[in-house]
Amino acid sequence: MPKTSEEIREGYRQRLILSEFPQDSDPIEFRTKSGTVVAKGYERVVIGDRGPYVEFSDGQMVRENMFVPSDEMWRFSGRCFYIEYRTKDEADVKIYLQKFAVRYADYEVGKWYISPFDLTTDQWPILVAPLEKR
Repeated sequence: MPKTSEEIREGYRQRLILSEFPQDSDPIEFRTKSGTVVAKGYERVVIGDRGPYVEFSDGQMVRENMFVPSDEMWRFSGRCFYIEYRTKDEADVKIYLQKFAVRYADYEVGKWYISPFDLTTDQWPILVAPLEKR
C-alpha cells in the first residue's frame, strides 16, 4: 500500500539532523559539498510531499556565490512557481526563489529554498540521515 502524504513527511522529519527550526542565535553557515558558502543562518526546514527543503530569507543568502543559468532567465517574466539559481562551483546546487504558492508544500513567496541533501554546514557534514538498509 502506498504511503500517505503525512507518512512521507514524517519519514523525512524523523531523519532530519538539522532542526526544523533554528535553536540558537549563532547562525549556521551552509555550504555546498564543494565548500562554497551559500547561506548564513536559516528560517526553518519545510517538509513537503517532495521532501525537505531548507528555507532562507533574502538577507541570509550569499548572492555572490550563485547565478541564474541563461536557459532559466525566462522565469523572470514567465508564469512559473520559482526562479532557479545555481551555485558557482562544481556542486552546481539548485536554489529556488519562490514566486508563487504551491499545494504540495508550505513554501513562502520571496523565500529561498535548497535541498538539505545538497548541503553541509559548519556543524554537520550531513543534514538528513540516510535511509536504513533493510
